[in-house]
Amino acid sequence: MQTTTRHRQALRLIQLSAEEQFLWDCALTWRDPRPPEAPEKLDWSRIVSIARANKMATLLGQVLGQTGLLACLPPAAGQELDEAMARLAGKAADYRRVLGQYMPLAWEQGLETIPLKGLWVSSHVYGNPTMRPGHDMDILVRRGRVADCIAILERLGFGRYWPQQLADAFYQRHHLHLELCLSDCWTWVEIHWAFDHPRTRLTIDYEAVLNRARPGELLGVPVWDPSPPDLLLYLAVHLVKHAVYLPAVLDRPELPRLILADGRLMYFLDLAEAVKVYREEIDWQLVIALARAYGAVDILGAVLRVCHDILGAPVPEEALAALPVARLGPVTRRLMNRVASHTIATYLGRPASAFWHFLLAENTKFVVRPVRLLDFATYAAPGRNYLQRRYGRATAGAAASHLARTLGEYTRLGLDTVAFTWQRRRRPLPVFMTRPEGTG
Repeated sequence: MQTTTRHRQALRLIQLSAEEQFLWDCALTWRDPRPPEAPEKLDWSRIVSIARANKMATLLGQVLGQTGLLACLPPAAGQELDEAMARLAGKAADYRRVLGQYMPLAWEQGLETIPLKGLWVSSHVYGNPTMRPGHDMDILVRRGRVADCIAILERLGFGRYWPQQLADAFYQRHHLHLELCLSDCWTWVEIHWAFDHPRTRLTIDYEAVLNRARPGELLGVPVWDPSPPDLLLYLAVHLVKHAVYLPAVLDRPELPRLILADGRLMYFLDLAEAVKVYREEIDWQLVIALARAYGAVDILGAVLRVCHDILGAPVPEEALAALPVARLGPVTRRLMNRVASHTIATYLGRPASAFWHFLLAENTKFVVRPVRLLDFATYAAPGRNYLQRRYGRATAGAAASHLARTLGEYTRLGLDTVAFTWQRRRRPLPVFMTRPEGTG
């Protein structure tokens, strides 16, 4: 309790609005919440809006119920919160059903499947499957078994019904997962063979990740659970895959506001709560060794620092010291701080650059975001550490060979994007079913 109070006091020094402070308080104290001092002064519509954007509708509803504050919500805000919670509950029910159908078939074939984030984190970390089941259900399988996984899901009625979806071959060449959905485009499964895109400086050994997995259970269904070190690595990599700016902005005083502005509070809370739940099982020396071997020191160090400093996660100081966040170059720092400033400006309703809005917007036509083109320079000239990890040597020859490989990979990405997009435009649109009323 003393640690929680200290973190709440630290957040108040950052000049958050009362509504932002309340949501951070919810994250810090959700297991044993206390009502705010003056609830009548809060803009509850704003609170619900920010909470929804941060995937924390269920958590907010739980806190409001336990503190007797549900009556404070205006009718429109109360309805918005109820709808958001019902949507999450519907997703959880759907994924529980799919998992119950998929896993027995996977076990029969010896197909190891690790459920990632979403439903697994909701159940194991929060003890509530409706906490944040996610837009889709992510599962990790061995790359050589992806076709087997697809075959099982197709038996269950999953297919490629989304009109913008490209052929599987595109994703298998250039992505980290592919998606299948039911014909109503409501229930989605992401089949992962990696945690991040192939053209990064990460060198994660996914076969080893699956080898370290252990038999477990999710909502009464036998599954494979990730080891605690792999869980932390995955949650951090997934977070920074979206919040690309994080390692460059750790010292920004308004970081808590930036996290809310980018809709990432629950992503950080996932990792902070995982550290609390598995604190007795986490082998921090293995965590550090894996982060170094996989090139994830900056990523994991940055996320753990936020979870420790702001959310009170019990990360050992020696682990933080062993995972330092390297000082980035001036160009990268400037670009990433510009990303952060744009995100905050948009969140606060201030005038924002149309150019940066384009760079940061999701591009559903070509699967990638234009901002990811900024990764090209760091991937093409990745430094000695990466060359040693990937090729076993950090020589000039290895650097030249990697640059040639990079140019070939990006050329193929460009050609494939055009070819597969053209192929998609020429295929007939899928036939959609109408989802019954009341289910989302």
